[in-house]
Amino acid sequence: MNVDAETVNISDFSDDELESYLKEHAIPLKPNEARRSVELLNRNPTLTELYIFSIQWSEHSSYKSSKNVLKKLPTESSKVILGPKEDAGIIELGEFGGERYGMVISHESHNHPSQVVPYEGAATGIGGNVRDVLCMGAHVLACADPLRFGDPDGPNKNRVKYISNSVIDGIAGYGNPLGVPTIAGDIYFNSSFDDNCLVNVLTLGIVKENEVIHSSAPEEAGDKEYDIIVVGKPTDNSGFGGAAFASLVLDEDEEESNKGAVQVPDPFLKNVLFRATEAVFRLSRERKIVLGFKDMGAGGIMCATSELVDSAGLGADIDLDKVHVSMQNLPPYVIACSETQERFTWISPKEFTEDILRIYNEDFELPNIAEGARASVVGRVTKKADYILRHNGKIVCNAPSNVVTSGMLYDRERKKA
Repeated sequence: MNVDAETVNISDFSDDELESYLKEHAIPLKPNEARRSVELLNRNPTLTELYIFSIQWSEHSSYKSSKNVLKKLPTESSKVILGPKEDAGIIELGEFGGERYGMVISHESHNHPSQVVPYEGAATGIGGNVRDVLCMGAHVLACADPLRFGDPDGPNKNRVKYISNSVIDGIAGYGNPLGVPTIAGDIYFNSSFDDNCLVNVLTLGIVKENEVIHSSAPEEAGDKEYDIIVVGKPTDNSGFGGAAFASLVLDEDEEESNKGAVQVPDPFLKNVLFRATEAVFRLSRERKIVLGFKDMGAGGIMCATSELVDSAGLGADIDLDKVHVSMQNLPPYVIACSETQERFTWISPKEFTEDILRIYNEDFELPNIAEGARASVVGRVTKKADYILRHNGKIVCNAPSNVVTSGMLYDRERKKA
């Protein structure tokens, strides 16, 4: 199956022309990376596909410069229930009542967002991290925040103080409404952080080993009918390109445009989403329904759905017109890749889909909690491992699932500091 949407004729561009085109469309791919997409697809990509590759091949999403080093670290042990391959890792906590419990651990940083929009940047760092822990089927317990800011007595002291105060307010302003306390952390000030603060968050949760929900489509989804369900806040253009933005060097001249790459948090909606999600956990365990579940963070709908299906060697067929949105006339690449906060993706057998929709939309009344919020079926899992996005009756993306998710890989020169 080919694509119906207008393609970008990369093969016809010179390197200078291609570089200008990519910059004009705010696609942070290098010309050689854009040309790599032609090789992988065996054709010129659509604009939507180029945006997808720019996000999935970013440092933030693919660890393209550090993966070769990171994969040499030890990650297996009798005490490791789940290593670093899903939304969060799980280590053994202990056995209680004859059942093995795991401590779910997730860590991430929100440095660029917190430097540009400190309150929202720090708040969404908490939001994304607690979602990662919840998505493993866990009960979220607490957070910790190691923080690094610039010199509060130096030449940039006013901005440093504004950023540090706003970051701490953002952490509290998100965690408190959610009911997740910050119980530990540390803070250091040094002029080396004047231009880019470091805002880290660690989140802990607890789960029984036999109740872990995986960040992948169930194996049987290739043989049975499984729906793809998007839950939460309606999609808008906030955070579009945030994953790629997180991999760039900050430029003061682009500060205003950078702000658009930072998501907008809503912890009160998240509180309801947490309780509704735990109700889905309970019902699915009672009925012994196997589900896939993933936080919708970097790369939005595209990233979550492609990774869910590719991790099971499957594909997806998604109609972007079925995604609930809060803005009209959004381009397909924005609907697919926006990082709008407070959203999740479920992979559900068709017979359980109505229960998920009922719990979110009726029992917990998402549409009445936040304007436009709801749970919506947007597509289905396919046995053929192709990732297909449709918009206005046209196919805007049609790529092998593993091409979408695999990213780029570089073996950078390494030397001692």
